[in-house]
Amino acid sequence: MELAEYIEGRTRLLVPAASLAAKGPPPMLPAFFNPLAAVTRDFAVLFYATRASKSGLRLLDVLSGIGARGVRVANESGSNIEVHLNDANSAAAEVALRNCELNGLTDRCTVTKDDANVLMYSAPRRGIKFDAIDVDPFGSPVPFADAALSTVRLGGVVTLTATDLSALTGRSQAAGRRKYGVSLWRTDFSREVAARALAGYSVMRAASRERGARPLFAHVDSQYARVYLEVEGSARAADESLERIGYLEYCPRCLYRGVSASGQGDPRVCPMCGGELRELGPLWLGDILDREHVEGMLRAADERGWAARSRILRRMLQEVGMPPYYYSLDRVADSLGICVPRMDALLEALTSKGYKAVRSGMHELGIRTDAPHKVVIEEMRRLSSC
Repeated sequence: MELAEYIEGRTRLLVPAASLAAKGPPPMLPAFFNPLAAVTRDFAVLFYATRASKSGLRLLDVLSGIGARGVRVANESGSNIEVHLNDANSAAAEVALRNCELNGLTDRCTVTKDDANVLMYSAPRRGIKFDAIDVDPFGSPVPFADAALSTVRLGGVVTLTATDLSALTGRSQAAGRRKYGVSLWRTDFSREVAARALAGYSVMRAASRERGARPLFAHVDSQYARVYLEVEGSARAADESLERIGYLEYCPRCLYRGVSASGQGDPRVCPMCGGELRELGPLWLGDILDREHVEGMLRAADERGWAARSRILRRMLQEVGMPPYYYSLDRVADSLGICVPRMDALLEALTSKGYKAVRSGMHELGIRTDAPHKVVIEEMRRLSSC
């Protein structure tokens, strides 16, 4: 294949030239590379740098493709990180090896061409333990989740990426039930739903192996959902994780949202408009962001001068401990038939009433608040210019 040199972050990469020239989705063959996924690779660099800051880290990038993420982590996240890059596509694996050589990383990077599940399940039998396993498939991570969650070192991290957002946001309800065992509906906070559905699925799969899991970081955009989970090994840890699994309720008529009191799927009436409430779940309802890790990532982003990433992380830091949903102002305003109010004015109005209200890192026009739904709607109407 024709390769082109491409610089991302502080790393030089050889990538398929066709991927850079593509106007639509990059071609899958002979090897896949998506230049639009730079943001997710930036966050991976920051997360693994934070994770490895106290001790070394052995990372398995089990579906590495041409090695863009794994090579960047090895090159930019710290010299105490070893990375095992693996892809069954021999053409992609060969490019990954060349990218390791290009960046002088052959002493800390290994490249193999194995089946992903075979590699993960066989590693412990060969005395190999990974501190982190990164699963980034094209589509759903479901075929690889069990292997990653059951073989990562206890206390380690499993990162799962999903690009089948229609199944995780309620756009394709059948796919959501079939793949992830969730019942979802379309909402104005669909990115949050996607992250919590993926996290909830992962926690339940880990629990079936008597392992606990809790999210440390999550990021969602228009193309993917990505969740980083810390895995502990005991039935007690599994039970504690499962206690944070639950349901959200949502009214498609007035956009009311809240934590469900039933979780039984019984029809319930919206307390705001009398419409029928819909339950979404099971979802992870605990914090989806760990303060210590987000603070570490923010310091790493500031050190690198990554202003755009720092801005998102600062917003995320304010969201820790807040309700498990946000308000997308454009969608809510459209439903109300009003203009979108100024975000800073709405945040000030809510905080002046004694509520917490911050911008969301999940959505550019999203706010997260503990104010009752009625108060949010009243203030949006009052502050709208039309």
